[in-house]
Amino acid sequence: MSAAVPKAVPLDRLHPAGWNPRTINDARFQNLVRSVEADPEFLWRRPVLATADGTIYAGNMRFRAAQHLGLEAVPAIVEDIPQQLAKERALRDNHQWGEWQEDLLGEMVSGLAEMGSPLELLGFTEDALAALLGATEAIGAGGGKVEQEMEYAETYAVTVVCRDAAEQERVYDELRTRGYECRLVVV
Repeated sequence: MSAAVPKAVPLDRLHPAGWNPRTINDARFQNLVRSVEADPEFLWRRPVLATADGTIYAGNMRFRAAQHLGLEAVPAIVEDIPQQLAKERALRDNHQWGEWQEDLLGEMVSGLAEMGSPLELLGFTEDALAALLGATEAIGAGGGKVEQEMEYAETYAVTVVCRDAAEQERVYDELRTRGYECRLVVV
C-alpha cells in the first residue's frame, strides 16, 4: 500500500469532527497560529486528515489555525475510511505516547536558544521553557538532575455551544476582546 500524498484542499471543503474530544487553550492556540504563520511549510509535513465527506479526524486545531490566519486552503489527505477507523486514528494522533527525557530536551532547547531559534514557537509554555532552560543550567553547574514541582490552580469555566465554526470564531473573538481566557473545543 502506498502512502497518501497531501493536496491543498480548500477550507470550505473541510469541517471539524463533532465527536473529536481534543481541546486547546487560548495561549497554546495562539502559539500554534504563530507557529503556522512562521513556518507554513510544516503543514505539508503534518497535513490535516479527513474522511471523504471532509470530516477532519486529525488536525482540527491546525485547520482552525489556518482559518484564523485567513488561509484559503490547507494541506490535507482526504480518504474514504470508516468512521470507526477515523475515530481510532484521531485518538492515536492526539495521544502522547512517549515521555520527554528532560535532560536531553533541556539541552536541545538550550542549543536552539543559542542558535537564535524562536523558542516561543515550539509549543511549550513560557513556564515550561524557563524550567527547561533552568534545568539545563542546573545540570551543567551541579551535574545532577533537577526535579521540577508542578503547580496547579483551580479553573472555573462556562461552555458555550455554537451552531458552527464561524459562530464559534465570532464568540471566541468577542470573549477574548473582553479579556476572557478562551479555549476552542470541538465536541
